[in-house]
Amino acid sequence: MTRPLLSVIVPTYGRWQDIGPLLDSVLAQDFDDWECVIAEDASPNQERLRTIVAGYTARTNGRVRFQGNATTLGYDANFRQLVALAQGEFLFVMGDDDFVAPGAFAAAARTIRKYPNLGAILRAFAVFQGTPDHIVQVNRYYPGECVFPAGPKAIVACYRRFVAMSGIVLHRDLAQSVATDRWDGSLFYQQWLAANILLTRDAVYIPDLMAYFRRGGTPIFGTAAAERALFTPGVQPPDTDLRMTGALMAIARAVDTERNVRIAGQIERDYANYSYHTLAHQAHEPWPVFKKFYKDLGRLGFDKYAAYHAWFWAIAIFGAKNVDRGIQFIRRMLGYTPNLSSFAKPASGT
Repeated sequence: MTRPLLSVIVPTYGRWQDIGPLLDSVLAQDFDDWECVIAEDASPNQERLRTIVAGYTARTNGRVRFQGNATTLGYDANFRQLVALAQGEFLFVMGDDDFVAPGAFAAAARTIRKYPNLGAILRAFAVFQGTPDHIVQVNRYYPGECVFPAGPKAIVACYRRFVAMSGIVLHRDLAQSVATDRWDGSLFYQQWLAANILLTRDAVYIPDLMAYFRRGGTPIFGTAAAERALFTPGVQPPDTDLRMTGALMAIARAVDTERNVRIAGQIERDYANYSYHTLAHQAHEPWPVFKKFYKDLGRLGFDKYAAYHAWFWAIAIFGAKNVDRGIQFIRRMLGYTPNLSSFAKPASGT
């Protein structure tokens, strides 16, 4: 049996109203060498989702598959299950309430064929509000297509940018080879996979939009037993951001020491250089709470970097909304996000 080039994997929990539009965006692609696997994590809406997906399974002669979990595994374990179920050469990861951008599969296939040592595609994406025709932001990281050679450069370039998962592309067999349950409850299983894959495989950034992200979605982490003591569904208070960021750094340190690749310090500094979003996420809190969050977050290793303090004081003085307006203005002027981490610059490209 010939393997498909791409396996679209979708971990989901209960979002029956979003799965149809997502699958419509999959079927609208101008590239046919794909399969799609959806794993529903034992929500009360599972049978409703199963029925919706069954219609797409029939329309695609079985290329869309559904896995209904008997118990709630949680994000990381469900992701790991999807990797195991996938039959494609590469994983195309999607969130259950986002959309595949037009032409994304063809762009991924072109990149895979062009770079034989490819381990991951670092993608551009757009953010929409309401419907995908209402784009409010476009995120690109570099002026054009570029390559990050296997090892620290590839890992650091992708690590923080893979926090949001939709549209990322990963080598399936290498992902399966490092399967583990040790990060269940972290919400960042894709970081473990990417860091290990990119030890031996290159990362390639392409400026093609690969996914449309929905703005304003409600987080549902905290439903599974592995997550219940760590997260509360529907909210993300300061301690949740601290826990999530701590997990990100813990995975980086584990790869650093266990695989003997010096990445933890660079990832820590890169995160500090781009810590605006994490800080801004809690800027609505009363000043004592926000300042305590800044201190606590800094203790994870970021307080030794000037950029971390600069972002905090910019938010404190000018307000998060005004700082964000400035960031978006610079992005629009340049056409991409400025690179603040010299060690994450590509080896080649435009």
